[in-house]
Amino acid sequence: MEFHFDPTVSKHTSLVVTTFETAGTLLIALLLRLLTRGIPARFLYYWSLGWVALAAGAVCQTLSFLIAPHLSLEDAVYLRRTAVAFYSVFQCAFGFYLWAGSRAYARSTEVGGRDWWLLVAPASSGFIAPLFITNTDLLFPFHSAVVGGFGLLALLTTTSLRPQALQTVIGLRMTQAALAGIALLFWHYTLVVGWVLNQVPRPDFEYLHYTALYDGLVEILLGFGMVILGTDSVRRELESKNRELADTNRRLAEVSEELAVAARTDALTGLLNRRGLEAWLIERMGQPFSGSLAVVDMNDLKKLNDSVGHLAGDAAILHVARSLRDQFRVTDPIFRLGGDEFLVILEGGQSVDLATRMEALDASLRGLRLPGVATPTDVVIAWGTSDFQSFAEFDLANHRADAAMYECKSRRKAVAVV
Repeated sequence: MEFHFDPTVSKHTSLVVTTFETAGTLLIALLLRLLTRGIPARFLYYWSLGWVALAAGAVCQTLSFLIAPHLSLEDAVYLRRTAVAFYSVFQCAFGFYLWAGSRAYARSTEVGGRDWWLLVAPASSGFIAPLFITNTDLLFPFHSAVVGGFGLLALLTTTSLRPQALQTVIGLRMTQAALAGIALLFWHYTLVVGWVLNQVPRPDFEYLHYTALYDGLVEILLGFGMVILGTDSVRRELESKNRELADTNRRLAEVSEELAVAARTDALTGLLNRRGLEAWLIERMGQPFSGSLAVVDMNDLKKLNDSVGHLAGDAAILHVARSLRDQFRVTDPIFRLGGDEFLVILEGGQSVDLATRMEALDASLRGLRLPGVATPTDVVIAWGTSDFQSFAEFDLANHRADAAMYECKSRRKAVAVV
């Protein structure tokens, strides 16, 4: 990050320093850019651009050191001015994106049209001035003030952050310390070097020969802090995605369960349907299974629908379903197998118990009020019961109860005609 107004110890030392600086800044830029593959975070994008600009500035210096000795004095001076001009622009870009990335990290604010003047104004001055000023060393205090100012702005944008995670705290504190170091170090250069350049003869401060070392230490701290914050953001993003995935899986499981329940449930009455019966029986395969069952059928439902309307027919079906629930325990499964056909299973029970309940059910369906019917209506049912001692006997018991139901239906219709 050093301006090299006064080379460190020798030109060879300066070349080595800038070469390592270039390699290090490019590596940090690459790491930050790769982290953007994990999360499309604008702050990582801005920071990576800043480090690329810093590396580009170091390349300008390195090339000028390598090429200048092979040129004439006039050409070497021109090369030096050009290198300083581009170096100034890249350094301003580094400071600008350093601030932009810090603001994006702290406030999720992207660079807008009114922000660009912070870059354009100092970069334009830094680019044009070397072409007209004979002694380019005079630009160093101005340049240092600009970079230090960006460091302070970047630091101020992060002061309101109060992270909880230890990794975030470590990365943030390292970054803030480096930003404070940039502001203090470069403003120190502005004051001290500005004073030195105005003295005749110029005093030689020994520690100013090692500005590259100070800047390099700050860069290392800044780079580590930014990489930690970047990896921490990737971690938090992955944890967020995992939570979202877990929530999505949970909702899918709930929806799947709801769909499964809906597929086994009769929409009108809320009773289990034929699929529900099949699923219920599958759960009892291979287990001790005995009891009794009743097949219930409504008489003349089609006649009721045709004469009064399906609203009255649906109301009659609902009355039968509610009455069945009233006559049996919550644990006794009740199924609606068709339009007017119901099935009740009394696990561990006997037909005698079912017969008593069916008579009570029949009595509860007298004198009902149905939509569209002016007078109270008796909903007549027929039923048949049967016992079974094992799972293998269930189908046979169902057929016996069904046959008994039809016999009951015939008897009740005959009585109604008489």
